[in-house]
Parts: sequence; structure tokens; C-alpha cells
Amino acid sequence: MSKGGHGAAAASVLMLKKSEDKRQESALREAFKRADSNGDGILSVEEYHKILQEHNISTSKEEIVNLKEISDKNGEGYITRSEFVVGQGKVGTSMEQKAEMAFKLMDRNNDGYISKQEMLSTTKKLTDKQISAVFARNDKDGDGKLSKEEFKEMM
Repeated sequence: MSKGGHGAAAASVLMLKKSEDKRQESALREAFKRADSNGDGILSVEEYHKILQEHNISTSKEEIVNLKEISDKNGEGYITRSEFVVGQGKVGTSMEQKAEMAFKLMDRNNDGYISKQEMLSTTKKLTDKQISAVFARNDKDGDGKLSKEEFKEMM
């Protein structure tokens, strides 16, 4: 293939990636708009909790407070639309940061590990059998729970 062919292919890949990012950002903005029930441009703990419950994501308000502390970059005590979009999307958030947020959400008793029961109660879309398979593949030390490191490697 000529040099021009490689450049055209690379340009096409970049265009597709940019288009995907824009679609994701648009979807996140729409999700924020639905969650922001009073239309004030910020998400309270209650609004965040409500939208997660509506999507069958079991979580406590305390866990939402922990997530808010991670996402609230300017320390105002609430999550703005830009913090939500950046915090949930690929833009500005590394995979490690996403894994950290997911781990904190699933580690319901804050012991530094995720048990099968914690994962089952947090992720309504996975069956007990699927969760057992996740643990069989990722519980490297065989202690019956996922450490933060094991979880991050899985992600």
C-alpha cells in the first residue's frame, strides 16, 4: 500500500473515533438532562440515586456520595453537566479511574474487596452463574473475593 493509502486509512480511523466520542458525549448529555429532574444544571445525590434506581442499579446514597466526591472536581458539593460527561465518558477519564469508581460502587462494605454477593447485588444484569465465571477467571489468589488489583486487571 502506498504512503497515501496508510494516511487515508489512519484519517478514516481518527474520523470514526471522533464520531464515536461525539455520539457518546451526546448520549451522556441526554442522560444528564433526564437525571437533572429540576433542570438546575447540577445533579444532587438524590437525583443521581434516582436515575440509578430507575436503571435497576442497586446503590445506597452513601455510595452516591462517594461517587460524587470522585466526580466533583471543583469541590462544590454537586456534579455539574461537564463533570458528569467527563466523569462518565472516555474524555478525560482513564480506564483506571473508571475501574476505581466501579470498585468503590461495588465494594458495599468498604473492606477493600468485592464478594460475589456484592457484585450480584450491584449488577442486576449478571446472573449468579455469570458472576461465578467472572470470579473463576479473575480471583487469582482463590480467596473467593476480588481485590482492587484483581478487579482493575479484569477491567
